[in-house]
Amino acid sequence: MMKPTGVVLFLSAFFLQSTAVFSISGKEIVEKSEEAVRANSLSGTYEITVKTRRWTRTMSMKYMETRKNRTSFAEITSPRKDAGNRFLLIGDDMWHYVPKIQQTVKIAPSMMLQSWMGSDFSNDDIVKESSILHDYTHKLLGTEKIGGMDVYRVELAPKAGAAVVWGKILYFARVTDFLPVKQEFYSEHGELRKVLTCSDYKTMGGRLIPTMYKMQPAGKDRYTVMEIKDISFNIQIPSRVFTLQNLTRK
Repeated sequence: MMKPTGVVLFLSAFFLQSTAVFSISGKEIVEKSEEAVRANSLSGTYEITVKTRRWTRTMSMKYMETRKNRTSFAEITSPRKDAGNRFLLIGDDMWHYVPKIQQTVKIAPSMMLQSWMGSDFSNDDIVKESSILHDYTHKLLGTEKIGGMDVYRVELAPKAGAAVVWGKILYFARVTDFLPVKQEFYSEHGELRKVLTCSDYKTMGGRLIPTMYKMQPAGKDRYTVMEIKDISFNIQIPSRVFTLQNLTRK
């Protein structure tokens, strides 16, 4: 019997590796990644630090969401001058309650790219993460290494008519457990606008998750870090949380 040559062995290994890589779809990867860090519902406290060359600013926030109903609620708890700012998402509709003027502002689609509370996160980033599953198509481009980790690279393209603000998103998730590693956000003209980097993987709320999210505009030396301080998953959140009445409570 003829023994396999080195070339045959190499091609066989390459074929097996390629089969393993593409035996899962881009959408499945993003779904598994989002499920790993978001579950069906979550409630947590976060610390947001905005860093520029001249100054540093820190805020604390409470955040709750349910993925099935596409609802989320965020409230700034400190510092005092920002405390009481609240944000509500119900489906594709978003509102911001401004305590200083005691008024509610509905966030128009044209305002979704605006800075959220002066940070490098946008309104869209804070309350519309679940839209990456509903409003985009997902194409697995392959694998690569980031920081010594094997990661999937998935291209997200907006569906026709979807109310989204990005022309393309590149989504990177670890091959071993699908945990997110990085997201790159591109304009409709293909220009890289900002990069979200996930790090500091820890077990919190009974799950291994990245606990640090760094958003940095492309080509800028400023950035914003969002750190999870405490989080719980798959909990019952009263429906009254996701209401305009709760948004404007005194």
